[in-house]
Amino acid sequence: MTGVKEVFPEAEHRECMFHLVTNFKKKFHGKVFDDHLWAAAYSWNPYLFGKHWAAMETAKLAATAYVRKWHNRLWSRSQFSTICKVDYVTNNLAESFNNWIKHHKSLNLDDFFDKARQLIMILWNRRRKVAKKLDGLILPHIMKRLNVMTRELNLEVVESSEEVAEVTALGGSGFRFVVNLQERTCSCRQWQVSGLPCKHALAFITSLTNAHIRQYVDLYYSLEKFRSAYAQLIPAMPDKNQWPQSDHGFFMHPPLLKATAGRPKTERYKGYGEKKRKNGKHLCLICKEYGHHWHNCKKGNPDDIAAMMAVREPPKKRTKTSQTAESSIMPYADGEPTRMCFPPSQNLETTTKKEKKEKHANSSAGASKSKSLENTSKKKGKGSNSESVGSKRSGTGSNQPEPISIEFPMPGDEKDVPVKAGKSKKRKCAEKIPMVPVDSLAMCTRSKFLSPASPAMNTRSKRRLSL
Repeated sequence: MTGVKEVFPEAEHRECMFHLVTNFKKKFHGKVFDDHLWAAAYSWNPYLFGKHWAAMETAKLAATAYVRKWHNRLWSRSQFSTICKVDYVTNNLAESFNNWIKHHKSLNLDDFFDKARQLIMILWNRRRKVAKKLDGLILPHIMKRLNVMTRELNLEVVESSEEVAEVTALGGSGFRFVVNLQERTCSCRQWQVSGLPCKHALAFITSLTNAHIRQYVDLYYSLEKFRSAYAQLIPAMPDKNQWPQSDHGFFMHPPLLKATAGRPKTERYKGYGEKKRKNGKHLCLICKEYGHHWHNCKKGNPDDIAAMMAVREPPKKRTKTSQTAESSIMPYADGEPTRMCFPPSQNLETTTKKEKKEKHANSSAGASKSKSLENTSKKKGKGSNSESVGSKRSGTGSNQPEPISIEFPMPGDEKDVPVKAGKSKKRKCAEKIPMVPVDSLAMCTRSKFLSPASPAMNTRSKRRLSL
């Protein structure tokens, strides 16, 4: 951003390490970069930064050349200035502000600035009230963090005087650093950059009898600076309808917005290296992570899981009541089949005479036999259905039966008189069917006046009901 550099020429211009790594991983991958790139950014000492940089340069020279060309702003703590007591390597402060106002970004520009002013005014007023209740020299949460750091310090302190000492790490790297309490410096540079005593300085301070940690903390973290930061009041304002009207000789209309297809986006687009959490995942009550239940948690404390188990039992699995398709599958005796096995085709559908002629036109002598069998079955009549059901030999020479036509008996055929072959006579009913008279009770649901031209007769039977 060239504008910031022009307005604040003497300010220190840093670069977000998160965005640097995101762009870097698009071109270069490997374990050596995962181990040394972030470590180089968090290195307080130039010597440690040089070790991580040399490891990456030895692995791939093009990777370090890319960083030199495109990321030449400050991104390592080893090169931060000691004037500003801020040791951030990412712009999480700006990201937190964006998350704070993300629900109000859809407002108009004047409404958005007014809403942001109200949020800042509420925050400052709350912290102003907190500052009135605090006592002491240094902020309580800073002292709590330093007291936690003094525990389990595996360091050896060799005093040169009451103000200077050599502090050596026992085991591990074995690096030795020089601490000067009067100048408030350490050769690791953490104390100078952050303004808080490092672990080497804390080891030396806690070894002295009359020294207190709060005396060696920079005034940047003092309660007085905290109160002065929020001492100024943000003025309250009426709504914009009561603002004074201004006349500039022209009126600026709002831009014409064109409606786009789809649902409006309310969340920002995720970056290349960000993890995209899927909606609907279960939140574990033990470790507060997604993707598993509390009774299957592997990262949580076993005592917490046992206590939760005593209070509430794990959910029971649902039993399947309906029979699934898997239960009806028979196992394959000769092992798993490699291909699908289908039964032989048994087509028992009725075929027309035209399809029979097309099917048997290209067959050989066997087809003529089957045709003669069909003719004889038709001459015998429908009573001899047992002969037509039998299978025939295939004309191709295989043992598979060919599909044949089946003629099903119609109702009333059992009472028909058998007809001799070669003679066509009308079928006579065994007994005469009596008809229902018009004045019968069964005819109450029908109209007694029948009109053949009526459209209702299209859906009625023209014959009277039979007994």
